[in-house]
Amino acid sequence: MEIMDDQKISVAMFCPYFLPAYGGAELATFNLARELRMLCDVKLYTFNWTQNLDLNKNYELNFSCGFPEQEIVNGVPIYRYSVANLPIVKNFSVKLIKDLKFSDIDIIHFQGATRLFSRLLLQKAVKNKIKILTTHGFQESVEIARRSKLSALINPFFLHSLKTLDHIIALSNADVNSLLYLGINKNKITLIPNGIDVTKFKNRRKFVKRNEKMKILCVARFDKNKNYESLVYALSKLKDDLEFEAYFIGAVTDYKYFKKIMRLIKKNGLEKFVNIDLSLDDPAVVDCYLSCDLFVLPSNMETFPLVILEAMYAGLPIIATHVGCIPDIVKNEVNGFVIPTNDPVKLYKKCLQLLKNEKMRKDMGTINKEMARNYTWSRMALSTYNLYQQLMEEHLRK
Repeated sequence: MEIMDDQKISVAMFCPYFLPAYGGAELATFNLARELRMLCDVKLYTFNWTQNLDLNKNYELNFSCGFPEQEIVNGVPIYRYSVANLPIVKNFSVKLIKDLKFSDIDIIHFQGATRLFSRLLLQKAVKNKIKILTTHGFQESVEIARRSKLSALINPFFLHSLKTLDHIIALSNADVNSLLYLGINKNKITLIPNGIDVTKFKNRRKFVKRNEKMKILCVARFDKNKNYESLVYALSKLKDDLEFEAYFIGAVTDYKYFKKIMRLIKKNGLEKFVNIDLSLDDPAVVDCYLSCDLFVLPSNMETFPLVILEAMYAGLPIIATHVGCIPDIVKNEVNGFVIPTNDPVKLYKKCLQLLKNEKMRKDMGTINKEMARNYTWSRMALSTYNLYQQLMEEHLRK
């Protein structure tokens, strides 16, 4: 049995957190949904909740951050559910489970491997529907399950949650290898990386420098996994070698960590060198990409950071750590440098090497801009839609 040409596939995308809080998974989910709506019927389901602590002040009173319960953004219908934040089952909604269980949705596409127990409950409730997961936050989830004091309890549930899916979209080769190691059938895994929203860069031009200072950019939320400490240490050494300005742009998801980084900046005498921006306003961030000389991402853990693609599209050379998809897209000494995690000395040396070599920066930036053109959301949406069709045809044959 084949899908009729006029019969659109109906997809429910589920993302625990969503805009207006900016994060990689949230932006990727929205951009993918926006492109997919041209090909199929897409609705986006999420909780009235966000990782951005500034937006969560209302939550303790009414289990909701006060975002609209329903809205349409760029043609994508968004449904937000208030949550009961229980001790083990974080972000849980009975109404969401009922709505999806009794809907006419064909495919439920989970955007992210986080929120294990609430996702397991949802997977169980919609067992008659096709279930797909994209591996946003996957490496972090694996590490949390491994390190937890309850790992003996959590690991079997985590593995069960993966094996009961119909298919998994891996964002990187690292995710593919991890899934194979966990015993997931290779025929149930498809590699589809994230894309880049090139519309953000339209009608914006590279700035002419107003001074001779080198400009270093890091776009990452303030969270311990982003490892700002290494960058602060590298900058403290760098200030003795050349003049520079550094820009740290990201939402605060851990206030204690944010305050720690502020103290480190002050302790190392970097107040006049480092600029902090928590607003995440798209035009301002794009302008920053286009006015800087170097992009640095010192994370201890990543899956597929969109910010690296954006920096590449802006023509910046990259220095990033050997985590997640980064070795897939940053080739050492070709379009940037890939360094070990928690190695601030090497980070300092590579920053100094690039900032003192204009030709190397330009050559790497040119390669990056060309490479980034291959990562469009329209291309990733088409690959995702083709997978939907394949899974629907297999489902109808059963």
